[in-house]
Amino acid sequence: MKRTSKKIWLPVGLVVVICSAIAIVLILSGDDVTTTQDVTTTQSEAKYPVLDRNEKIYDFSSHWYRVPGRKLVFEFDGRFPKMPDKMLLYKIIRPKNITEAYIRELAEKHFDIPNDAKLTRSSPRLGGSALYWLKTQDHLFEFDPDTGFLDLFKYKKARKKLSEDRKDYPSDEECRRIGTEYLKKRSLLPQDTYLSSVSAVNIESYGAISVCFGRKIGKYKCWGPGSEILIWVGVDGEITKVSIRWVEYEPYKLAPIKTAKEAFEQLKHGNAFLATSSGKVTKIALAYHTPAEGDYIQPMYNFAFTSPGAVASVPAIRPEYLKSEEEMRKELEEKTTSPSKQPL
Repeated sequence: MKRTSKKIWLPVGLVVVICSAIAIVLILSGDDVTTTQDVTTTQSEAKYPVLDRNEKIYDFSSHWYRVPGRKLVFEFDGRFPKMPDKMLLYKIIRPKNITEAYIRELAEKHFDIPNDAKLTRSSPRLGGSALYWLKTQDHLFEFDPDTGFLDLFKYKKARKKLSEDRKDYPSDEECRRIGTEYLKKRSLLPQDTYLSSVSAVNIESYGAISVCFGRKIGKYKCWGPGSEILIWVGVDGEITKVSIRWVEYEPYKLAPIKTAKEAFEQLKHGNAFLATSSGKVTKIALAYHTPAEGDYIQPMYNFAFTSPGAVASVPAIRPEYLKSEEEMRKELEEKTTSPSKQPL
């Protein structure tokens, strides 16, 4: 695919690299590149039709990140693992008919936000609806009616203590326990979650350590902003922020996918969604990509390297079933020039 633009805002790129590297390394842990994965189609999967070639899927590698300033070189001298020739594509179910009463009930049920808390709305976003905000003296609750994503933030002025010293925070293991118990107590921990990572990179910016929970669909782990729960643990275990991005979905169709070798060739020739550094591939694994916006949860290939923390990723769906850059650009232009949705 020809690429006409390779620009990306540096702060966004850095966030993508940090979060992606942690998540993908964990997805790849334990998967040996020489191990043959289960390549059979289950009886439950076989009942779904195969994706039609005329029904093109969004190519998420069009929004890519590569370390600027040098050409990346990738090597692999092992045996490529046998992968299934088709994987289920899942259709994302977006919220409908969101009301003010629903927002208030949600915030009160899970976060003890008083039902009479002050409610405000943002201006309608380009191509989308306005955000809901519920404010109390200590917290800000935000809900996106287009995606169902929500955030709870405790104001710094309301926190018991602030510190940039890691020693003032619970240990990583204790943060995991605190985050897990918080979600369980508030009925916010779905059955298909797994504990993804603990990171101290937020101490200076948020005054907290983040605990990330990921999602599994069957035997495959998910990566992407549409399937993650983040808990920020502050000094002495205080919960300072909660972000839940957990799309609903349903099985859609079987999508033909590339072989591991074809995915590596795509990586080698510069068409990766994410690539942090040159290196020798040591592991290859299939996973699912869940977007923040978009219509589908789709399969992806992840690569790990000899260099610790180095990762790369490419879409797994065969290229003839993916939209071209021209098609995606046209869709974006139509979306950005059409009138915004009216507030709900």
